[in-house]
Amino acid sequence: MIKINKSKKISHLSFKIKKFLQFYPWKDCAPNQFKSLDKKISDCNVAIVSSAGFVIKNKQKPFDINDKFGDSSYRVIPSNINSNELEEYQKSNSFDHSGIKTDPFSALPIPHLVDLYNKGFIGSVNPRHISLMGANINTSKLIKKSIPDIVQIFKEDKVDIVLFIPV
Repeated sequence: MIKINKSKKISHLSFKIKKFLQFYPWKDCAPNQFKSLDKKISDCNVAIVSSAGFVIKNKQKPFDINDKFGDSSYRVIPSNINSNELEEYQKSNSFDHSGIKTDPFSALPIPHLVDLYNKGFIGSVNPRHISLMGANINTSKLIKKSIPDIVQIFKEDKVDIVLFIPV
């Protein structure tokens, strides 16, 4: 059985973080339309989008953690990446980063998808996944530029299912 640790409530956060979260411009992410899956999950190509802010060490430009509104760019992460090649650039200080630093795949679970593929639960693991940096306050660039680019990548790859891993 997998051990699951429960998240702490916000009571452990600093006064400054609590105040920030109180006035954070939360977005309604409910989809305005739904699409039914027209094939079995065991035939689907699956990809991941994580907001952990991962980059490939020494190969990709780090996310700008000093941008007070949030870096809206994205990085493409290949399926064959090793965890020691990933570096986290997530600017949020509202959570403990030690778990992600110890095991990057806790926030970008590519090996878990491979395991699902090997067991026949999914049809394939997409060769490309997406990393974003969470904690974006101004999402207009993300919505106008990055999201359309990401959708195009997944269309090119014929992705059927995207797993979103919010961090």
